[in-house]
Amino acid sequence: MIRVAVIEDERPAREHLERAVRRAERDAEIVAQLDSVAAAVGWLRANGDPDLILADIQLGDGLALDVFDQVEVGCPVVFCTAYDEYLTEAMRHNGIDYLLKPIRDRDVADALDKYRRLGEHFGARLRALAGALRASGSPASTGAAPERQRFLVRAGGEFVAVPLSRVAYFEVEDKLVALVSVDGARHDSERSLAELEAELSPGDFFRLNRQYLVHARAVGRFRPYFKGRLVVDLVPPARAEVVVSQENAARFRAWIDR
Repeated sequence: MIRVAVIEDERPAREHLERAVRRAERDAEIVAQLDSVAAAVGWLRANGDPDLILADIQLGDGLALDVFDQVEVGCPVVFCTAYDEYLTEAMRHNGIDYLLKPIRDRDVADALDKYRRLGEHFGARLRALAGALRASGSPASTGAAPERQRFLVRAGGEFVAVPLSRVAYFEVEDKLVALVSVDGARHDSERSLAELEAELSPGDFFRLNRQYLVHARAVGRFRPYFKGRLVVDLVPPARAEVVVSQENAARFRAWIDR
């Protein structure tokens, strides 16, 4: 059985997708019918990942891509939209297919078939990895979060350990994660932002968006941006403008004001 969440703000389009899913997969369960960015963020935070998400990109309160800036989603996503200009960005958010409207039942069936084939390909590897983690008694298998004191990073052709006290923020550029220290030095990290976020204190670190995970010491100042968003000036300065979404702005304000 596939547990599917549908993110679509137009009821006829949402019902069409649901019917197409059920025709292609009789035992599919539609676990959520979400019509906005806010609703999708709230549901995912409360319920975790379904097996698959079908998402329209343009919603009434923003882009579905904003959902994945605010919530770390681990399941595949099939994007269903009338716009092709978001293809590259969508594929960076767990996208396995990009269906252009009008969407046919055959399109949905092909996307579900791709989901199953990917699951069969990677499932054995994931089960083997989970078994190895349980056997090793690692923190991932016990549920205990490790207490990070330093980070092993690359400095040229060598590895160095950067103490937590020297970390300003982590930055993603061209899919590569860099640790930026308080003196502005940049070091390549082999860990993802999601992995780092899980190992760091939420009282000290905040995920501003999908590119930046910052320590409170790195927040210089911030200012309002259009549509309720914020622009944050980091210390040392970031390479690009750092924008916090409208939905994440209130959480950021509360965090920095602690």
